[in-house]
Amino acid sequence: MFLVHLWNYIRGYVIIIAKGKSVERFINICAKRQILLWNIVRQDESSIICMASARGFKLMRPAAKKSGCSVHILNKRGLPFFFKGFKKRKGFKAGLLVFGLLFILFTSMIWEIEIKGCEEATAAQIMELLRAEKVGLGSFKMKLDPKKIASQILIDMDDVAWAGVEIRGVKLTVSIESAVEKPEIVDYSQVCDLVAERDGLITGFEVLAGSTRIKEGDTVKAGQLLVAGTLEAKYPEFGTRSVHAMGRVFARTWYEGRLPISYEYVRRFRTGERHENTFVRILGAKIGLFGNKVPYEQYEIVSLDKTMAGPFGTRLPIGLTVETYYEIKEKVVQLTREEAEELAKEQARQKLLSQLPADIRLLDEKVSLVTDDSGKEYVEIILECEEDIAKPVPIGGD
Repeated sequence: MFLVHLWNYIRGYVIIIAKGKSVERFINICAKRQILLWNIVRQDESSIICMASARGFKLMRPAAKKSGCSVHILNKRGLPFFFKGFKKRKGFKAGLLVFGLLFILFTSMIWEIEIKGCEEATAAQIMELLRAEKVGLGSFKMKLDPKKIASQILIDMDDVAWAGVEIRGVKLTVSIESAVEKPEIVDYSQVCDLVAERDGLITGFEVLAGSTRIKEGDTVKAGQLLVAGTLEAKYPEFGTRSVHAMGRVFARTWYEGRLPISYEYVRRFRTGERHENTFVRILGAKIGLFGNKVPYEQYEIVSLDKTMAGPFGTRLPIGLTVETYYEIKEKVVQLTREEAEELAKEQARQKLLSQLPADIRLLDEKVSLVTDDSGKEYVEIILECEEDIAKPVPIGGD
């Protein structure tokens, strides 16, 4: 029923009153001539109120005359009559035209970009690539070739195995399949030894190819031969054979760090003063309002973005950015001996940990206080670890 009412509203209909001694005959004649009447309500013995299409009303006058009835319009409804009322209003017609043009313009542009199937770092790289190709918010869809964009992503990004670009409505979606990391290719035809990458105490080893030159419990120095790439035959007359030595040699290693103890610490704090700057964002450009000067030498920034929402849940590339600047002051704080030692320990530990290899295993930690000949105090930290110290070195090479 809803679709029927909608259709009648689109084409327009009228509410009429028919009066006469033969209103039944009027209804029958209209039915024979296929003039649709609906919602017929009898007012009294000689009159009825009903609805008819605008076209049907024009065709029913002969039926009214033949039945001896008079027909009058009580009300007109529907789109044709609605627009007819604005026929003489030039401003409305101009506004309607502008609205239609803006609707066509905005629906022919990209207002949202989604990148899925990859990590944030890769997504950021793809966004930079799209900007370089002049693809972004506000780009016209008719100028974009999804296949070309996907091909460019595959050409410029080595860690992407497959890329798909789809434009649906005002949204551009980039789907990514990350490439599987290439395995390290080992040239087994190259003859090499395994030597110690650093000093250590051997705790175990797994030799797949080559001749072992160490045993568990040995102390080795950096550069010392661990596994030789030369195999000697059981019987000397058969000579030797050179191979690509392979295996892992685990050893306890030690990393040492030292940091001077300082009894002064520079603390940064907010003074309570703050200043706000407002920017208008249009298609990626940020336009400052009211000068937007920062009155502080040192400050922290907190940004708040407000984006306008468009139809169908889209985000328009128009919005405001409010940046709040908090004034920062620095103050030198005197530390107690315990506080200074604890701060130096933590800083030395973090600095040393940042230098360790990724696949290392931490076993123990020793922290001590030392004083040099000049009387300056230091925090010394020693980390005991276990790691694979075997490093392939081609025979005859460095």
